[in-house]
Amino acid sequence: MTLQNQYHAALKKHFGFNSFKADQETIIYSIMNNEDVVSVLPTGSGKSLCYQLPAVLKKGTTIVLSPLISLMQDQVMQLSKQGISAAFINSSNDMMDNEYIMQHMHEYKLVYISPERLTTPGFIDRLKQSNLSGFVIDEAHCISQWGHAFRPEYRSLSLIKEQFPTTPISAFTATATPDVEKDISTQLNMKNPVHIKASFNRTNLTLKVYEKDNYRSQLETCLKAHKGASGIIYASTRKKVDRLFDDLKSKGLNVARYHAGLSDQDRQRTLENFIYEKTDIVVATVAFGMGINKPNVRFVFHIDMPQNIEQYYQEIGRAGRDGLASECTMLYSLQDVVMQKKFADDVLEGSIRNQMKRKSDQMLALCNSTECRRKEILKYFGEDFKQTPCNHCDTCLEPAENMDGTIIAQKILSCVYKLQQRFGIGYVSDVLKGAKIKLILNRNHDKLSTYGLLSDFSKSELRHFIFSLINQGYLVVSDGDYPLLKLTQKSRDILFNNKEIFFKKRIVKAKNESSKKTDKKQTSFVSDDNYKLYMELKTLRLALANKQNVPPYVIFHDKTLMEMAKNHPKTDSEFLELNGVGPQKLAKYGKDFLDKISETT
Repeated sequence: MTLQNQYHAALKKHFGFNSFKADQETIIYSIMNNEDVVSVLPTGSGKSLCYQLPAVLKKGTTIVLSPLISLMQDQVMQLSKQGISAAFINSSNDMMDNEYIMQHMHEYKLVYISPERLTTPGFIDRLKQSNLSGFVIDEAHCISQWGHAFRPEYRSLSLIKEQFPTTPISAFTATATPDVEKDISTQLNMKNPVHIKASFNRTNLTLKVYEKDNYRSQLETCLKAHKGASGIIYASTRKKVDRLFDDLKSKGLNVARYHAGLSDQDRQRTLENFIYEKTDIVVATVAFGMGINKPNVRFVFHIDMPQNIEQYYQEIGRAGRDGLASECTMLYSLQDVVMQKKFADDVLEGSIRNQMKRKSDQMLALCNSTECRRKEILKYFGEDFKQTPCNHCDTCLEPAENMDGTIIAQKILSCVYKLQQRFGIGYVSDVLKGAKIKLILNRNHDKLSTYGLLSDFSKSELRHFIFSLINQGYLVVSDGDYPLLKLTQKSRDILFNNKEIFFKKRIVKAKNESSKKTDKKQTSFVSDDNYKLYMELKTLRLALANKQNVPPYVIFHDKTLMEMAKNHPKTDSEFLELNGVGPQKLAKYGKDFLDKISETT
């Protein structure tokens, strides 16, 4: 049997899959060849399998360094259900359990630990007594200070090569720019590493970015479109999370919240209820990050603009990990940028502070771009995407029309000048709108020649125009507690040289769109004839999951249930042909599901 056939046979036997995803085989060959590997695979590409399969096939134990206890627990639970010996050493075990695992390391194919555990006195010496087949660094972007989620404890991982110079290391991440990718291999002291970088294009995700108008109304449209589906709503502050949680709960939605201000117990309960499908929606800050191994999240909604493109990409990556269609909507406003630059000002190290501000500007540029969202994001990660229109982002689905904004821009810049550059967006908009508010009247700003010059436009439209001028470099916002609009050198071109400027016509969607409920018509992957069977299989899966106290996806993914509903397998051999069914799952669940298919069809 050829190596390729051996790997395919092992894939089906241990994991139940009929074929490899893109780049998986290449990575597996490199790991099996004992090479150091840096692999950048987008979420949903099956990076865990890339090191789990070699760990099963190699002699010895693979040590996996993972940043979160919940990640370790989830991985070990799934591996155990597949008949693969795995364990974790962390603080959720008592000392005796951890000691047992150390003494019986040879019994496990994979052992998960935290980066901090590696530096525990005596731990390295204990590892040297074991037969190790390799080290795996999961979420490897955490090792780079240029990454969006740098963790100082990851820097200690450089000692792996010092202490185990001949043991191969594999580093995996879903988000890394070329600079971060290079930094990973440097920090880990890798020897001639193989770099494997898959496309960052998540074809099953529809990306939508809209200017924030009335975020509650915009969110409501999304929730109606995904009624009953699993989703994550991200907000920038704990206060906003709490308010939104109370609001959605009062409307009868099955919702939970997650942020750093809650107790460890409350956060763990939220995570488990979401993964075990006892909760539909989680409202969260960025604290709800790594560790969400849930394949059927159908939507991710950002109330506020993320701090950078890496964070945005990581968070939308939690949608559609099963490869099925999912939607990602983000709202943005200038206030988001102002808040993020305040966060950056608290960073002591100048180079990192400046980098944070630059990344925030890049995020804003993405939001205000009229280019294909996919193309812009992939370009950021060093990938050239030429298949435009992608037909799965707002700018391709709803191309924005340009409008001549020269006169509007002249009036706005003139107003900023006449206000001596001492006021912010809201006040400038009020003056241009001709608002009769006390502050304007007391300061005699109603006597300015620019007062009421743009009264035909709404305040939200005026904010949109000002926003566009900022994004194009004709205005800047000052730092500090009270951000003020300031003119730039480029402003002169519009004010004195009649330079033409164009605005894209404002689109505030996610509010006026017609909602589409997530019902059987939207579930296009299952025909009407098979929809009843699909729902019956989901109910059976949930009952079995509750009985075994495991998340439903540990039994079968939605995709596998869809194949069952479509193909109606009648025998064990037909059931085994399904993608996601291996010998272990056939033995455990085959009879229950075959009986349900037989009685329903």
